[in-house]
Amino acid sequence: MIVENKNFIVQYISFKTDLNESDFIKRWTPFASNFKNLGIKSIDLYKVQDNENLTFISRNIWESKTYFKNFPNGVAGSGSGGGISVTQFGGYWLEETDLQKPKIMQLLFSNDDSTSALPQTVRNQCTNNVKFLKVIEFSEYKRLKIPKQSIVSNHLITM
Repeated sequence: MIVENKNFIVQYISFKTDLNESDFIKRWTPFASNFKNLGIKSIDLYKVQDNENLTFISRNIWESKTYFKNFPNGVAGSGSGGGISVTQFGGYWLEETDLQKPKIMQLLFSNDDSTSALPQTVRNQCTNNVKFLKVIEFSEYKRLKIPKQSIVSNHLITM
């Protein structure tokens, strides 16, 4: 069930691999190109810092109607192969003013309904099938105060 209705959705997909950055990008690029053919607006790949469970994360921007055409339940399937494990965090509603990619992403996927005094942007799940209720994006300049379970990553490439 769709929980809101906005024009854009940001989809997060994480990757765990022992491949170096260059080798991963060579393997990732053909898959990312296939999503461009499905109508995705942009794909940004980030290198995750200091996280034993994630190596890379992509920030994919979709028009909501195109996203739901491709993923009617709000989440694509996860999987693994070739030394890469893929985890879908799902889609979250995105304001048109937030389409531009950040240089550094600081994310916390959460099922906690409470709010925080930290500078942040909260994006709600696009359907009830998305694992986490919300993703919290913390402002760059406050990164030392964000929860340690958050994902901090640096931008690598745009497709």
